[in-house]
Amino acid sequence: MTISQATPITAFVPVAPDADWEIVRARVMAALAATATPAQTDHNAADPGVTLAEVAAYGLADLHYRVAERGLDEWPLDARAWGEDAGRHWHSTLPVNRFDPGLDPDDPALNPNDLAPLTFIAGSLAAASTSAAALEPRVRQCRSRADALALLSADPWADAFRPEDRPAVVALMRSRLVRRIAQEQADVIAGVVAAKRDPDDVAAGDARAAAELALSLPLWEEEIVALVRRERRRLSRETLVTRLAEVQAATAASASAIQSTLQDDGLDAVEARIAMAAAAQPIGMVPEDLEDDQGRSSVWPPHPIQALTCEPVTADDYARRARAHPEVGRAWSVPGRLPGIAWNGLPTGTLSTIEVDEAAAAVTLVVERVAGAGSADAFLRAVLTTAIGPEATAPFPDWRTDIDELEPRRVICDEVGASLLLQAPILVQATLVTDIGVDRDTVIEDVRARISAFFAGGRPETSVPSQPQTVDGPWPRIDQPVSGWIPGEPIRFTEVVEAIVGNPVVWGVERLAMKVEGDPDFLPQSAGSLAIPRNAVPTLAAARCIRVRFDLRTECGDA
Repeated sequence: MTISQATPITAFVPVAPDADWEIVRARVMAALAATATPAQTDHNAADPGVTLAEVAAYGLADLHYRVAERGLDEWPLDARAWGEDAGRHWHSTLPVNRFDPGLDPDDPALNPNDLAPLTFIAGSLAAASTSAAALEPRVRQCRSRADALALLSADPWADAFRPEDRPAVVALMRSRLVRRIAQEQADVIAGVVAAKRDPDDVAAGDARAAAELALSLPLWEEEIVALVRRERRRLSRETLVTRLAEVQAATAASASAIQSTLQDDGLDAVEARIAMAAAAQPIGMVPEDLEDDQGRSSVWPPHPIQALTCEPVTADDYARRARAHPEVGRAWSVPGRLPGIAWNGLPTGTLSTIEVDEAAAAVTLVVERVAGAGSADAFLRAVLTTAIGPEATAPFPDWRTDIDELEPRRVICDEVGASLLLQAPILVQATLVTDIGVDRDTVIEDVRARISAFFAGGRPETSVPSQPQTVDGPWPRIDQPVSGWIPGEPIRFTEVVEAIVGNPVVWGVERLAMKVEGDPDFLPQSAGSLAIPRNAVPTLAAARCIRVRFDLRTECGDA
């Protein structure tokens, strides 16, 4: 006799990119060991920081497991968060099992239903006189929802359920019937919906399918409509799965045609638009297309492009948002609190907490104004509103009575202010070494033009366009123009010399010195570079401080 061997129990081995707790924990600890402050030397299990990291690792591992089990093949059409509640469910929404915190639970006149409505419904359905066993067949026999609500308005159920809870009770009593018919008649429903699909008018096709099914299914009209909608949405998800490779490979040239094809296959206009989000970087789609007016995601889980729409996470993100303002040409994020408008809309220096301080733990958006009129302060407040939200115009919450309106608050996470881009006039003092016979004025004007062009164009290494990322934000993407001086960058003397000797008749430069107009002293070339204000770019001052010296010799040391 052969005895079959039992299959041994084996440990779960995740398939990348899924990971179990041990894998996630190892990744987290490796990252902490590499990036944590040197003061954190204890990486043992007993350390509280390690415990918190392990809790986070457990949560991430749980998400890995749930996503792996659930699958996302039909995303983003699976969870239809963009629809109205009535269009997403065939049943009423159950009451929330909580009470109004403004009510006094000890008030003897308080209706117990107000304290725990869902619990009270369950208790009533368990009572002998109003039991679910007695109520369910009665509700099933009702010809409409109105008849069922009228039934609950009569004894003995009138005193058991509040009027606002009765729709939920009706939904509970009908749920088993609707689900049973949906399962038993799945083939019939699918056949009718498929036969009545109309790519040109999805709603009309659904209506025809519901009318035909109403002749054979013992359900209310709205329940049949919901089952038709449910089946058509299943077909829509199947269509997306079938054409997923095309959607993911969509380009700017093909995206419109693919979306039209999805509609021809039975998706309505909204479904076809949302389905295009299945691509890692949807063509022509911004996060706002996947969110409602309140910023809530219309798809679940959210798309990666939505990750940075709630709040920018880098200094460059703030600058990019500032460039979305129509009057802004260029914008930079500069560390420190610079002269301008602080995070709360007040001019810097008006309060001790927002004094100008280049060492402050803050970020200042230095913006170049290229259009518009009006005061600089109003312009900077508008830029801040574009970049970080309404805090610049309404920093004090009027719904809070425990906050002093005269005491400013910080913006959540980052303190971001704004400053106008200024021009720092630079005086350049030098002696140009040239050959005899050169026209002095012509040489000086040419050299001044070369220095001005260098200041205006910026360094060559800064004129490199940024590389597009697969997922990048915040949106819409507005990159920095590739030319121009970066505010606050010091001026290197060697670069000024290089600009000057670009003139072929200039053999050399002597006694080169520079200063910002208004500073007391010139800085000699031996200093290496000249610092300028953080919110300014250099421009050549009008004063003429350049001279020409004719050299009578032509030795190599003169150049």
